[in-house]
Amino acid sequence: MPDSRRRTRGLVNRLARPLLAVAFLAQIVVPLARIATSYRATEAALSPALVLALSSAFALLPALLAVSMGRYNDRHGSGHAAIYGSLLLTAGCLLLFLPLPGMAWLLLASVLLGVGQTLQLTALQAEVAAMRSPAQRERMIGGLMLWQAVGQVGAPLLLSAVAVLGSELTRNLSLVTTVLAGITTVLSLSLLRHAAQPKPTKAPARISDIVAIRGFPWIVAGGSLCVAVQDLTLVYLPVVGEQRGIPPATIGVMLAFFAVTQMLSRAAYPRVATRLGLQRLMWFSVLGTGVMTAFLALPVGEVVLTGFLSLSGFFLGFAITASVALTIKIAPPAARSTSLGLRLSINRFGQFAIPAMAGLIASAQAGAVFLLLGMVVAGTGVFGFRKRS
Repeated sequence: MPDSRRRTRGLVNRLARPLLAVAFLAQIVVPLARIATSYRATEAALSPALVLALSSAFALLPALLAVSMGRYNDRHGSGHAAIYGSLLLTAGCLLLFLPLPGMAWLLLASVLLGVGQTLQLTALQAEVAAMRSPAQRERMIGGLMLWQAVGQVGAPLLLSAVAVLGSELTRNLSLVTTVLAGITTVLSLSLLRHAAQPKPTKAPARISDIVAIRGFPWIVAGGSLCVAVQDLTLVYLPVVGEQRGIPPATIGVMLAFFAVTQMLSRAAYPRVATRLGLQRLMWFSVLGTGVMTAFLALPVGEVVLTGFLSLSGFFLGFAITASVALTIKIAPPAARSTSLGLRLSINRFGQFAIPAMAGLIASAQAGAVFLLLGMVVAGTGVFGFRKRS
């Protein structure tokens, strides 16, 4: 028995190292590439509404493909999906690096980044869900989300460093992301060697059966809205900064605080989830995210705005992690990746629809987008509390 446990621990470690490394680097690559897209759009004199349209383009195709990606992982394993995702991320970053003019190239880059990240996420989460031991799954969920948060810290710090050290901000950001995306492709090859083998099933679970699971719709809705908050903050804060006269280096520091607090809450997640329970933790964190996001609309100074961002990130870290854990917990064992794919599909649909709707009011006032989204998220949290009661 001890030998068997050591072998199992060794297999988990050999899988965990490349998995967490890919998660870490991807969360540097994608945010930096999204920020580079926003600044390149600003350089091209695109309106805030068109910047939000680029955010929607990032999410539209993944919203349609995520369930199919999940089914593919359930049937064939997820090792190849991680490699394909890394290759698409590299291609999207390369498009941003090349001096190609026009909105069409920015749209194509955003689509490649969105599909590539979704392929990677479905693959990484499927590997965690395939672990046999619930204790191992819980540790790996926490580890996966933690290292993603650490990567989110690295992205704004790199933004500040590139903004201070170089004059061609967008081109230098794109170069950094292209190199890092190439490294994730190499690491994905190692992930493929240790990926779990798919288990044959008689028939795939129906989407209607998954959606009918008690609590699943609210878990996915709350998590999806929080992902939209994370995405829209990353993409739209530089635009707000431009309108309020906040320089890019300062925006990078503010986003670093936003990411650091997510990292702290994800590091504390196992203990807090054990004490409060997953459902209660999710309710508190969704409500807190909504309130803090709405506060970003207030015409306050940079220090106070950073405080609101930090609290928003703290609640976000709990909410998104609890959403993944609850989805894996209540999903049918043979359709965990499909369930996660459905969750990601709804996430991406929210990332598409919410910026599109927010674009209608973006010209009214810089913080109006955050007010709208914060009110929707807070309302979702209140609804979840009433359902739980």
